[in-house]
Amino acid sequence: MSEEKKKEAPKFVYNCVRCGQYCSKVSGVPVYFEDLTRWRKNGTLASIAPNIGMDMSLGFPQLVLETKEGETGCPMYDSDNKNCQIYHDLPLNCQAYPLGYNGEKYFVTDKACQGLGQGEMTAEQLRTQRDAAKVDYEAKIESNTIVPLIYSIIMGDLVDQSRKAMENMTEEQKDQIQDIVKGDED
Repeated sequence: MSEEKKKEAPKFVYNCVRCGQYCSKVSGVPVYFEDLTRWRKNGTLASIAPNIGMDMSLGFPQLVLETKEGETGCPMYDSDNKNCQIYHDLPLNCQAYPLGYNGEKYFVTDKACQGLGQGEMTAEQLRTQRDAAKVDYEAKIESNTIVPLIYSIIMGDLVDQSRKAMENMTEEQKDQIQDIVKGDED
């Protein structure tokens, strides 16, 4: 056996140390349809929904657990107690963290993660982590295909409703709107 073959690839070992490093700094944890469905079925969607928003930073609409204005980190993370409020039912993206999958290979998404290299990792734990990364990848592909479509349907409908409302306005109402718009431009 050659020397190269004897050298094993670095072994992925990860155990969450609940340091909060990622959770307290992340902005916009991705949320997928699979997450929404699971939360609806187990009755937690109503408590999570107020924290879900739309992120356009990647150039297309994506559902996320939205960081509140003036705050940092995931809105479900309690930084005082270093505790995730939904640790029992994490979003798929968090379940996979810090392992990612791109459809072909696995990779570490956050090399600064303090849980990397901590403790031991059984073959079963590694399999579970890899499965989570694959499920995250597949859910991301599905949601990133469907969310923009739903977004464009809703936006198109809003534009149509606005156009119809404008058509039904009197000239006086249209002039009032023009005055408001001009005032905003000044």
